Amino acid sequence: MNKTVPAQPTRFSHAELLEWTAAVFANAGIAEDAALTAAGVLVRTSLRGIDTHGLSRLPLYLEKVAAGEVNARPHLQSEMRDGIMHCDGDGGLGQVVIPFALEQMLLAARSCALVACRVRSTGHLGALGTLVLPAAEQGFLAILCQRTPPIMAMPGSIGPAIGNNPIAFACPVEGRAPLVFDMAHSVVARGYVVQAVREGRDTIPGDWALGPDGAPTSDPAMALRGAMQPVAGHKGMGLAMLVECLAGSLNGVMPQEDLPVGSSKGSASNVSAFLIVINPALAIGEHAFKESVNAWLRTYLQASGQDARYPGQRQGACEALRRREGIPVPDGLLTELRAAGRAARNPFDLARI
Repeated sequence: MNKTVPAQPTRFSHAELLEWTAAVFANAGIAEDAALTAAGVLVRTSLRGIDTHGLSRLPLYLEKVAAGEVNARPHLQSEMRDGIMHCDGDGGLGQVVIPFALEQMLLAARSCALVACRVRSTGHLGALGTLVLPAAEQGFLAILCQRTPPIMAMPGSIGPAIGNNPIAFACPVEGRAPLVFDMAHSVVARGYVVQAVREGRDTIPGDWALGPDGAPTSDPAMALRGAMQPVAGHKGMGLAMLVECLAGSLNGVMPQEDLPVGSSKGSASNVSAFLIVINPALAIGEHAFKESVNAWLRTYLQASGQDARYPGQRQGACEALRRREGIPVPDGLLTELRAAGRAARNPFDLARI
């Protein structure tokens, strides 16, 4: 019996996707330089294999811009006051706001060992690890966390209790890919449930989410009507509360309404964040820091087995491969991107898109 070979996703070079995505953003009303910044974040996220938070988010972000939920031309502001940086994103795309804040912080961190920044009024940030990666590539240690509307709860809850409040950090590693760790405090990011619904899958793992009755469910549609489960139970809830304190309460955020029942639109339009940048050269000395990182990573890798990797290595390898071979775009997403391009009246049409 001949087996049907599944169709392979169409691949596009990162350069053509960057140009096309930036043009779509710009034609949707976003300033040209900001459009290029946002496109760069989404394309690099896809380059690194984080497909649920890369180009797949473009259609949703465009919808939010068109609806006025995201400010296409925000007036970004930052100031250092009372020992902390204050950044106002003016409701702009998170992929524009955080690079702006990080740029200001890196400038300040060249003469200060630690810079902290409260970020208010920013759109959904997507993959936080991609946003802090540039800091590590310049020799800095960076930590970013985002407060989200409630979408997570413990079994038995009557509804979403707290956001899955993701956190990420990036650390330079001498001679190797930066260490990049990025996680939501739910078992998996809600984007995986959204992706399951988009792809028409009937089931998801039973430990991912709760249905509206508070019981674990393997039905992705019911999961969207319920809540995500926290990683490691009460420990995950506790870490989500830490992010709530840093990214939420330090920005004066009051509880927001839950996402609409059954919504597949998992990207909040207006969130808050907290960002820390540390300059190891000033904190302890560049050589001492590098020696320590190399030493404990060497111990970790040797103890973890022949095929051991630290967070960020796999994504770095994926990025190198996709820069050579192109970024795979599944048919379903390709259809959405084409529609998004047409809706934004993209001034040019990529040959294959």
